[in-house]
Amino acid sequence: MAVDFPANPTSVPAMRFASIFVLLLALCHSAPALAQASPATGSAAPAKASTTIIPGSPLAALANAVPAPQPDNTGATPFGTDALGFSIASAVGGEARQTFEDVAGAVHRSTRLTPVLLWLESLAASPQRLADARAIGLGLVCALLPALLLEAALRLFLRRPAALCLRYAEPRRAEFLPDQDEQGLADAEAGELEKRTDRSVSVLAWSRRLVFALLRFVLGLLPLIGFAVGLQLLISYGVLKGRPAHLAITGIGNAYLACRLAQEAVRLLIAPAAAQLRLIAMPSPRAQAIMQRVFVLLATGFVGYSLIATAEILGLPQDGGNVLGRLVALVLHLELAVSIWQSRALVGRWISGPAGAEGARAALRQRLGGLWHYFALFYVLALWVALAGGVPNAFIVLLRVVLVLAVALLLGRLAWTGSTVLLERAFPDPMAAKVRHPMLAARARAYNPLIRVFIRIVIGVLVLLLILQGWGVDVFSSLLTDPLSRGLLGALVSIVITIAVALVLWEGANILLHRRVERLTDDGRTRQASRLRTLAPLLRATIGTVILLVAFFASLAEIGVNATGLLAVSGVAGIAVGFGSQKLVQDVITGLFLLLEDAMQVGDSVSLGGLSGTVERLSIRTIRLRGSDGSVNIIPFSSVGTVTNMTRDFSYAQISITVGYRENIDHVFAVLREIAKAMREDKKWGDMIRDDLQLFGLDEFGALGLIVTGQIRTGPGQHWAVRREFYARVVKCFAEEGIEIPYNRQALLGLSSQ
Repeated sequence: MAVDFPANPTSVPAMRFASIFVLLLALCHSAPALAQASPATGSAAPAKASTTIIPGSPLAALANAVPAPQPDNTGATPFGTDALGFSIASAVGGEARQTFEDVAGAVHRSTRLTPVLLWLESLAASPQRLADARAIGLGLVCALLPALLLEAALRLFLRRPAALCLRYAEPRRAEFLPDQDEQGLADAEAGELEKRTDRSVSVLAWSRRLVFALLRFVLGLLPLIGFAVGLQLLISYGVLKGRPAHLAITGIGNAYLACRLAQEAVRLLIAPAAAQLRLIAMPSPRAQAIMQRVFVLLATGFVGYSLIATAEILGLPQDGGNVLGRLVALVLHLELAVSIWQSRALVGRWISGPAGAEGARAALRQRLGGLWHYFALFYVLALWVALAGGVPNAFIVLLRVVLVLAVALLLGRLAWTGSTVLLERAFPDPMAAKVRHPMLAARARAYNPLIRVFIRIVIGVLVLLLILQGWGVDVFSSLLTDPLSRGLLGALVSIVITIAVALVLWEGANILLHRRVERLTDDGRTRQASRLRTLAPLLRATIGTVILLVAFFASLAEIGVNATGLLAVSGVAGIAVGFGSQKLVQDVITGLFLLLEDAMQVGDSVSLGGLSGTVERLSIRTIRLRGSDGSVNIIPFSSVGTVTNMTRDFSYAQISITVGYRENIDHVFAVLREIAKAMREDKKWGDMIRDDLQLFGLDEFGALGLIVTGQIRTGPGQHWAVRREFYARVVKCFAEEGIEIPYNRQALLGLSSQ
């Protein structure tokens, strides 16, 4: 039974990054040790006394890495009185600034090349050291170079057995080999996702590959053994003259063996030139690129160590060795930073996972895939700063810094996403979801953006406090013990509660107004409902202003501001504004009384201020009137003297009919009554006419004939339509009954002649 091993090329970036990262960290931490380096400033000074730095924290380690400043004897300043603002922020800022200034000073002092320059001057003036240097150079030629040639000869001799390992490691059937997917690598280099393969390597094939890879690894170690044996024989037979040359060549040889052994171990895993022996699936060009980067890192570490060790043997002081060790570590950290930057897209795609994935976990992976290199770069570069500053246990300290930052940001992101989901559930969209009270849901959803901003500000502050606490700033203890911070926190909580109560009162008033309008409408009291609906904007504005002022002055009182003086100033300002805006005040007061007296409503046909039209809108100051020709007139309430409302309760359609002098007046009355009766029986017009025709009788002897008048009571504003329809029916009925409607014949003849 074959067990499939994953052969996905995209799974290797993590291994590549991990291997390079671990290797470089080993070199970075071993370089100062190999150079017998210690902090240039001497032993760590005692920790500074601080009320905000937690002992054992990263900031405490940074503070212990530099000498404590001399105490200031100018007199103590009471806590919270040296600067305006939040005392805990001032204290934390001062501690952080002083700590980082001390670390920067320690880094500057520990990387000065003055000891190295002085050593070079003394080396040129010392015959004994010059002789030792010549002896070391001769040892490199007479001992190290022959050992290297022996290693090269053994490697050439073992080439054929290594080729046999490659041949026998070939699978007997079509197996997936990583270098067959060159097109996938090309796509990845172009910025596209590499294609996954469905092929895999069986247990038998992978086991055979492992056996021959180990055999080839052993064959690669034999030249190194030959190098070590040859170098030891040359040293034992007295090729080297003097103890300095012996120490230098031995140290360089050991460093070379360590670097070559690390190189062969990496070659065992990725086999850049032999895909048949590769234990980690990846394309050959990528394996070759990894091998090149590993070689550069190892070569940098080897050359740096060799130079530092040789220089110390030739009399370089310890301070100079420390400086060179930190510079070599800086080069190694920069090389690793370059590797991280070059691999950011590839590793980011591996961290992000498959494209199109959904869910909280997928979103988190995608976010981390786009940000991982920033954390890695920060850690790598900050680690060197900590090493150069003499921070004890710099690796652990910086690891804690990064982990605290990552965990805090992760918790903040989860809280951010969770708050968004909870708000959507607490305030659902009434259009998309069925809710019992749509109006209440809509009003509550209007506060969703405000609550979301408030929650996100709280989350951001808590994340920042959590990061500072994890880094060593005891902010929580300071916030709970400092009187000023406790007072500000209490005031902030009180202000939030005050705002919440004000919003509840405001929404309660709106709900009561809306329910009152609905109740009046349901009870059939449309007139009262319409009047309340017209007054609602003014009532809302008044209630909102009162609630806002009360909440504002209550909040000022919570933070310690005396509102009495502000009220006095506001009163004086109100009087001044009142005198300067008498017209405005008159408009508001007149409009208020007109609205309370129900003189007009939206939709009424009125005549006021010399204008007539339909009321479209009523504000607290003006009336918007739509004329019969479509024009819009804005009339201030103060300009309204008399209001003629033509659509209040009911209207009268005034009737005036002229008939000839020869007509039977009783017959005319009967016909008019029949026309009115027919209109009342008509469904369309019957809803408009409320009473029978009230016929006044013969009203006047006109120049053309007898004038008969009367009126029909109709609904509000419906009298014009009723009168037009009545006149139209009069013309038809009079024609049928033979009743004459007189007219001026001479005027008509004159018009026709023209």
